[in-house]
Amino acid sequence: MAAIDWHVRRQTLRRIRAEWGRPRRVARNMPLIAHYHRAEVAAAGGHGSLDDRTWDDLDMDAVFAAIDRTESTIGQQRLYHRLRSGPIAVDREALESLVMRLAAQPALRERAQAVLARIRDPWGYQLRWLGQPGSFQPRRWHVVFPIITVSTTGALLLAALWPRLLLVVPLVTVTNLLLRIATAERLGRARLGSFREVAPLVNAGVTLAVFDEAACAPITAPLREDVRALRRLRGYARWATRDRTAAASGGFASLLLEYLNLLFLLDLTLLYFAAREIRTHGAGLLRVIAAVGDVDVAISIASYRTGTPRWTRPHFLPAGSAAVLTDLRHPLVASAVPNSITLGPPHGILVTGSNMSGKTTFVRTLGVTTVLAQTINTCLATAYEAPVLHVRSCIGRADDLLHGKSYYLVEVEAVMALVRLSRTVEPHLFLFDELFRGTNAVERIAAAEAVLLELGANQAHLVVAATHDGELVDLLRHDYVPYHFTDSLGPRGLVFEYRLQAGPATTRNAITLLKLHGAPDRMVARALARAADLDRQRRLAGSGSA
Repeated sequence: MAAIDWHVRRQTLRRIRAEWGRPRRVARNMPLIAHYHRAEVAAAGGHGSLDDRTWDDLDMDAVFAAIDRTESTIGQQRLYHRLRSGPIAVDREALESLVMRLAAQPALRERAQAVLARIRDPWGYQLRWLGQPGSFQPRRWHVVFPIITVSTTGALLLAALWPRLLLVVPLVTVTNLLLRIATAERLGRARLGSFREVAPLVNAGVTLAVFDEAACAPITAPLREDVRALRRLRGYARWATRDRTAAASGGFASLLLEYLNLLFLLDLTLLYFAAREIRTHGAGLLRVIAAVGDVDVAISIASYRTGTPRWTRPHFLPAGSAAVLTDLRHPLVASAVPNSITLGPPHGILVTGSNMSGKTTFVRTLGVTTVLAQTINTCLATAYEAPVLHVRSCIGRADDLLHGKSYYLVEVEAVMALVRLSRTVEPHLFLFDELFRGTNAVERIAAAEAVLLELGANQAHLVVAATHDGELVDLLRHDYVPYHFTDSLGPRGLVFEYRLQAGPATTRNAITLLKLHGAPDRMVARALARAADLDRQRRLAGSGSA
């Protein structure tokens, strides 16, 4: 077992060094990772930052996976929780100090990674459950577990004087087997599996206590204050952890431990005493989980920065200031073209352009950049200067089949939720893509104009909307500044520049795409003629209203 442990440590160190600064391709149980966040939000009274709609609109599961370089399951959970909490991390400065120290001291960081890598078993996702009040509550009759353990031990010791006591062994074995079956549901695999992760968790806390300094104290203080109180619990958990180590070392060791558990009922006895410790120190266990997980998060951020060119730290401005965002890039787009923009009252932004020109990606980039700036103090940009903002979006398109709602009705409900939020005092960044595309053109444009004017009435908010509707640009010309993405027709088809430019779009590609994909010339000519006619009617209507 010792030899296997040494070999595993050597392999872990080689892997850590090879993966530093690179994305990690590991299994991520997203439902259990997200469950931790929901439990933390519920414990805090239901206050969180990113709602489900915005998280999905911004493809934040994929962004999380790109940033995630954590070693432990609790590190994954804490990173996810941090990305969804806010709008700004209260311990942002402490996290930054921790990231900088880890980046500057590779030997210390590798030691931390090695001890965190021992909390990689999937049962680690359930560690938070152990610290919940009443989650690991033994029943009164479970006191028979230590009584049986002590009685069996005494009987075997006294058998040297009275050999007939050996006859008790078969009876005890059968009794213990029946007790195991009776308690399998209540003290079964879920509880035992998560309990096994307590020993490596506390060991990690002991090792990571070296980071408990003044600058990092908002994160690391529990690594000294609470870890000491959990050492007895760690002792109980170590026996359960040996089961897993023995299984890795071969059949004999695993079989021997199983017989010892069956004869002396050691595992259930230890769980009985562990439950008492958890009941006393459950809150401390939760704090240690958070602290150890956050150190892992800091390592992940340091690794992400190492492998990411041209990142910067944000600079936050007072509420009501304009947001000046320079050379933004999306973290999921390889070789992304950087774009810059200034957002500020009293005007919102309308982004126009043809299909596939980059409108929606740009809107998502604004949201993702703001989230990363406020949660992990890291931006893929040359400069980020903005007030603290709550990010809310209405971008993705989906029907609610479960409740029989059409896309349009789902969008109306989402948009009205944002309108209600706009009446609060907290500054928001509202992001939209093709508002009300699920209905006819007249009502779509009219409803979109009304919504954008309502949101823009509160100058504390920043509003950005992507649209195909040129009419909307004309109607909102006094309240929203137009920008656009362009395209051109090259020898091999459409060419997109993906660069944001001032003013409304002047090109289209929908009819061009029909032609490029084999549409008959007669059909293309008819479409072009109709488009020219509609443009002429629109200009006449606009001049008449003016």
